[in-house]
Amino acid sequence: MITVVTGLPRSGTSLMMQILKAGEIEILTDNIRQPDLNNPRGYFEFEKVKALQNDNTWLSEAEGKAVKIIIQLVPYLPLNFDYSIIVMKRNTDEIILSQEKMIDNLGGRKASVNNDILKKVFENQLNKGEEYINTNKNFKKFVVDFNELLSGKKEIIENLNMFLDKKLNLDNSLNIIDKSLYRNRISNS
Repeated sequence: MITVVTGLPRSGTSLMMQILKAGEIEILTDNIRQPDLNNPRGYFEFEKVKALQNDNTWLSEAEGKAVKIIIQLVPYLPLNFDYSIIVMKRNTDEIILSQEKMIDNLGGRKASVNNDILKKVFENQLNKGEEYINTNKNFKKFVVDFNELLSGKKEIIENLNMFLDKKLNLDNSLNIIDKSLYRNRISNS
């Protein structure tokens, strides 16, 4: 079984990887992308994931571990493995705001795409990824609302633990959430 943490970029996937790691779930990461102002606790990425569309030979390394894969790449997961998929969902306007601030922090240029169009693109990508997950018997899915998770709902982590067959160290996982890192929020989301 491979545990996949997925969602749109800036949807809380790094936070979920922190929760899993703190909960004593082994994670697959290469630490190439180092923590920075945008993710001060780290990104928990595995560089080979980016080429999943063309090369999935590394997936055997993920067996029994958790790996972060953006939702756009989930349809490229081969069906010769079984997956526990944790889908992170976040208010799309907050995702766009967070991405804009991240680009600004890195000295980049804001995309010239209208935010309403970008929102539709993101929502379409999320829907396509979830549709793939929902239509394959190799996947079991657990959805986490980022905003609810950061509001401190303990039952989210407890339900996550049940989803993961009670493999989490609950106390450690519950203590990892730092609400001060929830910096890009939309009012009334």
